[in-house]
Amino acid sequence: MIVLSISSGNRLDGDISPIVKAQNRSLQQTGLDIDTYAIVGKGLLGYLKNVYPLYKYLQKNEIDLIHAHYSLCGFVGYFATFLYRLSGKKRLPMVVSLMGSDVKSSCLWRGIIAFFVKHFWSVTIVKSEDMKRSLGIKSLQVIPNGVDLELFDQRDKGACRKKLAWEQDVPHILFGSNPNRDVKNYPLAKRAFDLLLKNNLHLQEANCQLKSLKSAPHDSIPIYLNACDVLLLTSKWEGSPNIIKEAMACGTPIVCTDVGDVRWLLSGLDGCFITNNTPEDIALKLKHALQYDSKTKGRARLQELCLDAKLVAERLLGIYEGIRFKY
Repeated sequence: MIVLSISSGNRLDGDISPIVKAQNRSLQQTGLDIDTYAIVGKGLLGYLKNVYPLYKYLQKNEIDLIHAHYSLCGFVGYFATFLYRLSGKKRLPMVVSLMGSDVKSSCLWRGIIAFFVKHFWSVTIVKSEDMKRSLGIKSLQVIPNGVDLELFDQRDKGACRKKLAWEQDVPHILFGSNPNRDVKNYPLAKRAFDLLLKNNLHLQEANCQLKSLKSAPHDSIPIYLNACDVLLLTSKWEGSPNIIKEAMACGTPIVCTDVGDVRWLLSGLDGCFITNNTPEDIALKLKHALQYDSKTKGRARLQELCLDAKLVAERLLGIYEGIRFKY
């Protein structure tokens, strides 16, 4: 079976999302043949300009199934396959994976997505039960992104700090995203950090620092997660935040706002704390997390929840095979 993975190619480096790339790699390890198509263009019109080029690509290449990542890619994929069928070719089934931003947008946009889910896309995947509730469609499949447990492993903290040129003997809190991304709510993280230092003079004296991932390459993120004492995420909303699962795989203590599926992931896990959206609560939970001073059992929790990337790939493969048999 040949699956065409469609995703955005709008990153500054011109590459596709590292999360999509990692999922494709896991699927290839099952023996599946994965082809990729990157869509370049901003906004609805920018994406729709890719319909005809994608149609021409389908004409020239042998494809059995399409997996589009994000709703706009799903729209482009559907219209391209519509042209493909008009040309006398076979119907190409489509799997579409929706992201958090898809279901946290306007009511009109969610309505359009729901229409495509019900009438045009063969199977639609969301990353969490919260996303499924937001769309209110029972047929949605809930499959969070898995974690590559070979890449995200537990490493020596001192060695990782040395690679990053971080001071060795001071507490480090890692903000788990690029501070420039509005949805990640860095100002809230900074207010909480400032309050933490204000209320804990020993952390001031220890030169406690707030770092951020910024635009770190995906394969270097395990170094950051093992170098820090706590991962902090203060997002306004999420689907199923990958950085939380990656921190769990590294055994890193976590402080996170109650977004997406983090309660399912973290509830009852020692060293991991879910907060409300106030700087006071986040600062308090950061204090507790810094005191934990040990690896968490997050890695074992991921295995219990079947979130190893290999197991997620097997679930996706089962969906692909079911669709192909149906069509």
